[in-house]
Amino acid sequence: MKVIISTTTAQVQQIDKEWYGQAVEPPYEFSFTLTAEGLEFCAARKSPALVHPQGVCGAFQAELWRYDAAEFFLATADGSRYMEFNLSPNGAWWAAVFCAPRQVASGYEGWIPAGVQATGCSNSEGWSCRALIPTAVLEQLGISPADCKLAAAAILKSPEQVFLTTALPCDTQPDFHRPDLWEMASVE
Repeated sequence: MKVIISTTTAQVQQIDKEWYGQAVEPPYEFSFTLTAEGLEFCAARKSPALVHPQGVCGAFQAELWRYDAAEFFLATADGSRYMEFNLSPNGAWWAAVFCAPRQVASGYEGWIPAGVQATGCSNSEGWSCRALIPTAVLEQLGISPADCKLAAAAILKSPEQVFLTTALPCDTQPDFHRPDLWEMASVE
């Protein structure tokens, strides 16, 4: 599924099937918008979420993937460097930079990008969250939203965990770290 980066009003996209093709109801919704400040990522679902117990709205928190999380993977056009970004339904966030699948890029060990803004709201009716990754962070990584690979993803229904992604389908165990399966983003 091609991911859209909007330059005007957010274009909400949905994922309604999990990794193995089973229907997910209600669907997971997400959008990307390029603003003057940076890249805005929004995600939502009309279902309760299990959030990281130490996660605090707006704060960096490791291991969000162990709970429900909205995620995206943003890569250079050739896939040689990519950023993974995790966002908890309550607004806690985490990010890392890789030079190959699950191989942290040299100089980015323990990296916490400056200026990231994140918010979220999670309750029994559902959740929505938003993060803004500053333009300066993307420039530092050498990743241009106008010429990048991009995959949206989510981990839902924790602790059982159901995996969703816009990446091209494959017959492996769930693995979001597959730059070869991410499509080029469509900037509209």
